[in-house]
Amino acid sequence: MERLCHRCSTPLREDDPFCPHCGAPQLVVEPADSSLAQQPAVQFRGQGQGGVQWRAAIACALLVAIPVGLLSALTRTSFFFVLAGGFAAIALYRRRTSATTDGRIGWRVGAILGAASAFLASAAWAAQLVVERYVLHNGAAIDKLFNAAAQQEVEYWMKASAQQGPQPPEVMRAMKSVADFMLSPDGHAASQLTTAVVMSISMVLFAAIGGAIAGRVLAVRRRVPGNV
Repeated sequence: MERLCHRCSTPLREDDPFCPHCGAPQLVVEPADSSLAQQPAVQFRGQGQGGVQWRAAIACALLVAIPVGLLSALTRTSFFFVLAGGFAAIALYRRRTSATTDGRIGWRVGAILGAASAFLASAAWAAQLVVERYVLHNGAAIDKLFNAAAQQEVEYWMKASAQQGPQPPEVMRAMKSVADFMLSPDGHAASQLTTAVVMSISMVLFAAIGGAIAGRVLAVRRRVPGNV
């Protein structure tokens, strides 16, 4: 195909850098390689959606959950342990993978830690009650503690109701039925189940908060090898 000057359309030779008629430079621009533009973005190996290496994250959360759950069951002070455990899980995850972290990633990994810790703590509490009741034969002492706590709660509830003035008979009958249920073995079981659920939700929340704090504090930008 014959080369023409882009300005004056004078025929040119293949090696003419300038037009011999008007002197305009003849720049040749090669078309961009479309294959480069179509290449997908680089994704680090094992890194899932949202930048989390889930296999390593779950492994770190479960590893930290073991001491956190057992310590929470033994000391009955789970809030401090799960908060520190959420931070420790993110620190361990960062140490093993050197992956980028932020508050959102830390929140999700911390929630996994909290759920696992709550499961282990609940299982440990249940096992402790079974051992004390059926192996150590301390059932009478356990029932006495449950009865005292339930009686104190019922008395507080009845006193608060009495301070509001006289109640209709049907309300008093309903309150008596609830009080009898709370003092029964079924009431003891319901009370323990409610306590376990509330504690589990609290452990998940506090562990997620600890993970979110760690994700923010330990957030670093991962260096990409090679020249940019």
